[in-house]
Amino acid sequence: MSTHDRSTAGQAAQSVAHLAAEPCDTRYDAAGLVRRAFELAADVVEGAVARRECCGSHSHHRCGCGCHPGGDGGPCGQGGPGSQGGGDVPGRPTREPGTSTGAADGHPVTPGDLVPLPPRVWPGVRKNLLLPFLFLRANPGDTGTRPVSGPFWESPDVYILAGVAPDAAPAIPPALGQVAQAGVDNTVYAHVWNLGQAPAREVIVEFYWCNPSLGFNPNGLTKIGTAVTQLGDRYSGECHKVVKCPNSWQAGYVNGGHECLLVRAWDVAADPMTTPEWDARVNRHLGQRNIHVVPPGGPTGALKLQVGQLFGMAAEITVERHAPATMPWLQLHTGQRGVFPVQAVGTGQLTVAAPGQLGTGNTLPVAGDGAQVVFAAGDQAPGAGQAHVYRVTASQGGQVVGGYTVVHQG
Repeated sequence: MSTHDRSTAGQAAQSVAHLAAEPCDTRYDAAGLVRRAFELAADVVEGAVARRECCGSHSHHRCGCGCHPGGDGGPCGQGGPGSQGGGDVPGRPTREPGTSTGAADGHPVTPGDLVPLPPRVWPGVRKNLLLPFLFLRANPGDTGTRPVSGPFWESPDVYILAGVAPDAAPAIPPALGQVAQAGVDNTVYAHVWNLGQAPAREVIVEFYWCNPSLGFNPNGLTKIGTAVTQLGDRYSGECHKVVKCPNSWQAGYVNGGHECLLVRAWDVAADPMTTPEWDARVNRHLGQRNIHVVPPGGPTGALKLQVGQLFGMAAEITVERHAPATMPWLQLHTGQRGVFPVQAVGTGQLTVAAPGQLGTGNTLPVAGDGAQVVFAAGDQAPGAGQAHVYRVTASQGGQVVGGYTVVHQG
């Protein structure tokens, strides 16, 4: 793809604030609307890549391309796609960003360049090497930068086709924001991306579920199934694909279908799974969906949540109201891009408490990997066209390390 083409895609992406299907129109079939949504998603990501073409060629401070979110003044391109830092919460497993020797600078390779390199040391900026760069998005404009800033558990790349077994399910779901039906077959999909300079020949995609949880503990995960696929390089037009899980998922009645979903994707040889293996905030190979939708007329009720792994440190659990417009995933659920419900007025108290205890406030300190909390909302049901959005978060060291989102529709 030429520089002009990528620039054009970038300009188009600026008009796409968030990924979602087009507004409903009887002139178009549902499958066509979904395909258009994927095209818009590709425009957003491709536009971000085009804006970063300067990366790796100069040094400056906060150029605005987003390659080093912290603005550390280092070489542009050491952050962006390929950045995998996350040492901002002492005591939690993290992935240190790699370093570049600068050998792969576009000049011919010499014998002196052909030397073994230690782990996490690359001959050039990771995203510019002839390797795949796989990820699942945490938000619509995500291009693989980690750690994620914001609710990383609302991935727009994990889909459900409710009430349909995989054998009868299409390759792409007819709607992108469905929620699971308890006790029946559901099909799970993942939208996997490759922004690397080389194709990914053997991509493993794993699908998991667990009981409602703020963070994933591998001891509580259940694998749904595994798929294998291929992706082209980022200029091929085949750099992203919707992958269908071959095995059915039956959400349990005990949780009303409120379980959390986790998808992992990696290339066996050229972009293998990295550590931490279960933390979507830090690891680009993971996509996480911790979302519970209460339908119109349904009760919010009390919801018990696992806290997840705390690694020997205490955490603070908090629940807060948020404007629906801060949750891009809602566009997938409603099928209307750029249209959000009006935020309903809070009329009651939000509480988190230990199981069996009476909640008195919206924060609670917890400790231990087996900790549980119960979230409750005392708000009246939202009216037509309105919604409550509640986010329950776990924080350590001042950083949000886990979360769960509840949407109550009017």
